[in-house]
Amino acid sequence: MPLIELVYDCHRDRLGSSLAARFIPLARDDETNAWLAHWQERPHGWLSTRLVQVLERFASTYDVHGLLGAYPMHLLSSRAWSELLGGTRARTLLDVGAGAGYVTEGARAWFDEIVCTETSRPLLRRLEARGLTARAIDLTDQPLDGRFDVVSCFNVLDRTARPRALARALVAALHEGGRLLLSIPLPLSPHVHVAGGTVAQSERLPAVAGGWESAARALSERLIAPLGLTIDRLARVPYLSRGDAHAPLYVLDAALWVCSRVS
Repeated sequence: MPLIELVYDCHRDRLGSSLAARFIPLARDDETNAWLAHWQERPHGWLSTRLVQVLERFASTYDVHGLLGAYPMHLLSSRAWSELLGGTRARTLLDVGAGAGYVTEGARAWFDEIVCTETSRPLLRRLEARGLTARAIDLTDQPLDGRFDVVSCFNVLDRTARPRALARALVAALHEGGRLLLSIPLPLSPHVHVAGGTVAQSERLPAVAGGWESAARALSERLIAPLGLTIDRLARVPYLSRGDAHAPLYVLDAALWVCSRVS
C-alpha cells in the first residue's frame, strides 16, 4: 500500500503579511514515514471497530480508547519538536490533555521534566505506564502549582466544554517569556465527547469559515491575540490516527501555533 500524501505547506499570501512571515513549512520525516508504514498496514478489523462502537454507548470515546489502546496517533516527531522550539532545549513542559502520550513521546529529548494532565482515568493510566508524570486535573476547574517553560495543548480546545477558560489557564501556567504550543484541527468542528455521543461546548470558539489559511488567520486574530500572546511560528501539521474497518487511516489537518507570553 503506497504511503498517503500529507500536506504541510499552505498559500501564505492568504495568511496576511504578518502571519505569513511566521509560517514555517514542516515536512514528513523518517519518524513519520515509519509510523505510516507500520500503522497504515494495520487498521483495526471489523471486530475491534465494533467493540469500540459498543463501548462508546456507555463511556466517552477517550475512556474507551484508553481502555483498549485502540488508536495510536502521531502529530510531531522529535525533529518537528526541535524545529518548533528553535532547536533549543527547555527545562519543563506541561502537556495538557496528553491522551495516551503518543505525541508527548516526541518531546522527551527536548525537556528535563515533563508533566501531563488528563481527565480520562484510563488514559491517565496509559501515561503512567509510559513513565510520564501525569495529573488527573482539569485546568478549567483547578490550576496546577508552579509555572512551566513550555505548555503544549494539542487538539483539545475544540473538544473541551470551556475552551476559552482553558486557553486562559494555559497562559497562566507559563513562566513570563514561556512558550505555548497550541494546535487545532481545521475546518473547525467543536464538540465534546460524552458517553453515548457528543454535546455542544458550553463556551464557543470564534466562528471561522473558509479554507485552512483563512481559518488559521481568523483564530490568530480572534482567539490567540486577545490572550496577550505573541505568535512566533505557525505550522500546518497532519494529525494521524490508526484506521479501522471504515478507513485505513484517519488524518486531520491541524494548525499549530508557537506563541510567547510576553507579560
